[in-house]
Order: sequence, then C-alpha cells, then structure tokens
Amino acid sequence: MNMLVNLKILWIFYRKLLIPGVIFSLLISIPAGINFETFSFGFLFIFPLMHYFIYELRLKNEYLFYANFGFSRISLWMITVVFSIILQPISAIL
Repeated sequence: MNMLVNLKILWIFYRKLLIPGVIFSLLISIPAGINFETFSFGFLFIFPLMHYFIYELRLKNEYLFYANFGFSRISLWMITVVFSIILQPISAIL
C-alpha cells in the first residue's frame, strides 16, 4: 500500500514535468528528423531543465508537500536525472 502511495506522489510530481518535457523534446528533434534516438537525446537535457524551471524557480514551496511524504529535494533531483539518463541506452537498443 505504501509503495502505491509513493508512486502516486511521484506521478503528481512528474506529470508537471512530463508534458512540457515531451513537447520540447519533440520540438528539438524536428530539425534532426523525428525518431526515438533524437527525441531521447533532447529529453536527456530538457527533462532536468523542466525540473529546474518548474520546481526551482516557479513552484519552490511545493517541495514541502513532497518532503512530507519522504521525498527530499535531492532525491527528486536524483530520480529526474536517473530517469533521463536511463532513457538514452533504452533508445539505443530500440
């Protein structure tokens, strides 16, 4: 049950990042030709940038909400970076 709550909290956090991250990654990959490899390369840089712009500059106080559920600012940043890095090798396999 606790794991489902944690996944739901992470979904609340990352859905604010995912939509703009995907849109901007697609826009960046258009000049190089849209394929999964160029998309994931753009996503590698855009996803952490979205995290910075949305949560560090715009919604700073929301970190307190996530801290109440045990997610520190550092852990959320680590998940963001690891997720964007893991997408790179997956795209090379596909």
